[in-house]
Amino acid sequence: MVYDGITADTLYLAALNRFENSKTFYEEHKQELKDGFTVPMRQIAAALSGQMLEVDDMMVTDPVRMVSRLRRDNRYTRDKSLYRDHLWIMFMRNKHEWLNYPCMWFEVNQDSWGCGVGLYYADARYMEIYRRRLIEEPETFLKAVRSAESAGAGLFGESYKKPKPGDPSPELAAYYNLKSFGFYRRSTDFKALENEALPEELKPIYKKFAPMYLFLKSAADERTML
Repeated sequence: MVYDGITADTLYLAALNRFENSKTFYEEHKQELKDGFTVPMRQIAAALSGQMLEVDDMMVTDPVRMVSRLRRDNRYTRDKSLYRDHLWIMFMRNKHEWLNYPCMWFEVNQDSWGCGVGLYYADARYMEIYRRRLIEEPETFLKAVRSAESAGAGLFGESYKKPKPGDPSPELAAYYNLKSFGFYRRSTDFKALENEALPEELKPIYKKFAPMYLFLKSAADERTML
């Protein structure tokens, strides 16, 4: 699978496009932005799709649908700027048909780039199932945590204000009261984005993310049965 790379010049142009916030400027540079940013992101998505289907055979694997757009849909946001200066790839099921299912992702921002695994959306009932599974399957979860951490990823998340009922072990306490979370591996080595070997270098990272995805997916499978 060919990967053309994402250069510093391309990221600068994406930032400038957002700053200009002009349809005229965007149209003048649209093909350059597509070739330099959108297409390489789609190449990464395509290169990793087979591996993702081995984890969950119901993931969306059309690169056009997996990669975000530079043109923003700002109809329902306070930020009315027309364009974003960053892109991401979502490795997940159709979010409209499969609520509460986890995701893995890859993103390129102006100050860093990285990849992760975690919850895209989770309702209260899902989190109840998640907490029960922590108590019932602690070693499965902790193995998934160690696997994600071995890929260089760290925990991020938001907790409920009030402690949830239950008696988790000390090892699980940090994860028990979360209402959204994930593990994220961040890099500021932008030269790596130019390397044609990047998609291959990402594969072992996502392999280490897979156990956490599968643990979260098992809770989602139970949630869909209710």
